[in-house]
Amino acid sequence: MVEDRTQIEFPAQGATTVALCEPFGVLCCRASGPGGHPLRVLIDTGTDPSAMDARLVRRLALPTGGSGIGHGAASDAVAFTEAVFPWLRLGNADAPGNQTLTIRDLYAPALDLSGLPFAVDVVIGYSVLRHLTLRIDFRARSLTLAHPDLGFPSMGASGVVMPLSFFEHFPAVGDLVIDGVVIPQATIDTGSNAAITVGPDLAARLGLYEDSANVRIVRGEGFGGGGDVARRRFDQVRLGPFTLTDVDIDAPLTWAGDLGRASRANIGMQLLARFATVVIDYGRGQAGFEP
Repeated sequence: MVEDRTQIEFPAQGATTVALCEPFGVLCCRASGPGGHPLRVLIDTGTDPSAMDARLVRRLALPTGGSGIGHGAASDAVAFTEAVFPWLRLGNADAPGNQTLTIRDLYAPALDLSGLPFAVDVVIGYSVLRHLTLRIDFRARSLTLAHPDLGFPSMGASGVVMPLSFFEHFPAVGDLVIDGVVIPQATIDTGSNAAITVGPDLAARLGLYEDSANVRIVRGEGFGGGGDVARRRFDQVRLGPFTLTDVDIDAPLTWAGDLGRASRANIGMQLLARFATVVIDYGRGQAGFEP
């Protein structure tokens, strides 16, 4: 068994800002690490613990530990092998004062990520993110990773701060209303490129069935595989004080994994990107949304 000895080294100013990279449908950035090649990193608030591509483990000949089966958003059969990534550096090392955030000895089980619709080398999940405050600037396409002692990040006058709860280890907000159906808790998932995904009981309340009117069947992919998804566009969704129109709601047709559980609702990047700025402050239990 591999012990989690992950360490985070903050820059002197306590924060670093990185440019987002493709695919912009999820929260991705570039980083440096062993091997001399840039790494594509997925900052995933819907993953715990962190993870890395098994192909990267083999390429770098990293030592591994035990193996097992975990679960993902839509799968109960995600095979993994315990591993540790030696170091990962985010930010601009050439900037004055070396404004990089370094993660050392990152506990990140190796997964087969070859089935994802985009290439990812490393996934940063709750085990690291719980020590940070995230500020996503969708207009500038940038992400700021900050030490919580710096306080809640600034937002514009129209920004709204909402309480942040947790569904297990996943950050969540309340006061989500879809077509009049009140959803008391919805997780925030920066690793999802959907707008909102709901589990089976909520799909039934919303009338979101495979053979319902105006439903399209699309393909969804995630850790451990994918499956068909029923998708319908709803006229109006309310998140706190914000009203959002023409929002696609997804419901997986194979009820497995995390999203197969009762009362599950998941807010993905397609919805988050409708805001100019989104803040996730794990330590203070607050989320910020600026239109």
